[in-house]
Amino acid sequence: MENVIEHLPKDCVLPLLRGRIADLSAVEAALSKRLSRAPAGVLNVSPHRGGFQYFRATAKTGRKGEYIPEEKMSLAAAIAQRDYDAKILAEIQRLRWVLEKCVEKYDVSIAENLYARLHPARRSLVTPLVYPDEDFVARWSAVKYAGRDFDADGPVLMTARGERVRSKSEIIIADALFRRGIPYRYEYPHELLAGACDAGAHELGAARGAGGPAGGVHAARDNAGGARAGRRGGGGSLAGRRGAGGRGDLRARGCKRVVVYPDFTCLNVRTHQEFVWEHFGMIDVPEYCQNMASKMEMYLQNGFCMGKNFVMTTETHDRPLNSMMVEKMLEQLV
Repeated sequence: MENVIEHLPKDCVLPLLRGRIADLSAVEAALSKRLSRAPAGVLNVSPHRGGFQYFRATAKTGRKGEYIPEEKMSLAAAIAQRDYDAKILAEIQRLRWVLEKCVEKYDVSIAENLYARLHPARRSLVTPLVYPDEDFVARWSAVKYAGRDFDADGPVLMTARGERVRSKSEIIIADALFRRGIPYRYEYPHELLAGACDAGAHELGAARGAGGPAGGVHAARDNAGGARAGRRGGGGSLAGRRGAGGRGDLRARGCKRVVVYPDFTCLNVRTHQEFVWEHFGMIDVPEYCQNMASKMEMYLQNGFCMGKNFVMTTETHDRPLNSMMVEKMLEQLV
């Protein structure tokens, strides 16, 4: 039987709904406070010589109200704002009520836990549409791959997870990911599109999104080494995501497939989505910056958005990577 759907992306609707409810509640409280201080009366508007005149009607002034002169226009503005606030407050209260009812009914745990509740004998025969976090992470982390070779005379730099990397800055990033329990693959190979591809070819590549635990976002850079010992290079050409067309079709579109190795391919456990982390360690070298700019342009052409499925850190000889900055980035990302 054809496997039409390999994996249903992680359901992230509930946190968004709760966040929206919190936003609406905060605005509701602020509006209620402002309404309690608003002036009383009814604002009447009357056309006058191509413009408008404003009147404030109260129990004492009668139906038409008392004329509001130009120097007291702030009073008219306050009454108009009060009327608007009252209407928008009612709408916000209605929206909050609808969302709260939705949250009560929206139980994603049933689908997420269904696979885990299966008998082990059945579980081994089933490909789930929705993976529990633990199973998803385990399968994603178990993927075997061959990274880039290390130079025989290169420095031996090890992370807390016990793997070799190429720079002290990469140790900082890897160890920060490890401490926070963020799964990652170091220099995981991706087959991407490279060259002067036209828009159609890039659309082919961008069409491949995050798949099941063994798949994911195909994002990377070509890690051409730099001249400084112990620091990462930034040269080489970039490529796009894996295209759906054949090799002849790709040539006709002006591009080719290239295997590249990003520094870190990371998994956001909360969303089941991958993001690529690149560290550019020599941005004080003009030629390096030119290569970096080319890479960033190619990333953008291939559907990678800063802060969404792509993040980067930088350093110079005089301004090394700041570990506190890495921690703050991770707080925002996951």
